[in-house]
Amino acid sequence: MAAGECDGVSRVFLASMLSFILRRLAQAVLVMLVVGVGAFSLFQYVGDPVSNMVGQDATPAQRERLHVELGLDRAAPVQFARFVGHALTGDFGLSLRQGREVSVLIAERLPATLELSLVAALIATMAGIPLGVYAALRRKHWDAKLTMAVSLLGVSLPTFLIGIVLIEVFSVLLGWFPSFGRGTTVQLGAWSTGLLTADGWRHVVLPAFTLAVYQLTLVM
Repeated sequence: MAAGECDGVSRVFLASMLSFILRRLAQAVLVMLVVGVGAFSLFQYVGDPVSNMVGQDATPAQRERLHVELGLDRAAPVQFARFVGHALTGDFGLSLRQGREVSVLIAERLPATLELSLVAALIATMAGIPLGVYAALRRKHWDAKLTMAVSLLGVSLPTFLIGIVLIEVFSVLLGWFPSFGRGTTVQLGAWSTGLLTADGWRHVVLPAFTLAVYQLTLVM
């Protein structure tokens, strides 16, 4: 292939990749917008959030002041536009249940979430690839067929049901793993991690495997 043809193929490939990425980004923005509108619409019909925040002993003046501070006295479109504008700057408002900044709550839970996702991805990859190769090489044998049949259960069953079954077996009946919590953590600056302690690993194994089951079957 001549150099000019190679350059032409490269330009076409880059253009197609760029087009694909832009389409995906546009779809992601559209999905987030639709989800935001849906969540905001539901929020309008679940009762007065001020009542949940101040309790029954608050005076009408206190309720009215909090309505104004939260912007709930404005029209619904104005409230939604205000929410989107703040969200773009990382300000997600207050948690109506805990009365704290949502961004702070997200930051507190981000280390545990990322570590759980990372361990689940490692389990799915490190177990799924060897099992998939084994099933492919021995596809006519009963053990390979059994492996693929079991993998269908991983795809078919919802993750929450798998989690409940694993908790019942490995936490309640056998007592091998804890059923909740993060265990002992180590603070590394602003980051807390449980992957540097044995107790932290005991707490992460069961939920990570629960999340990995579905991805593991897809990898296989």
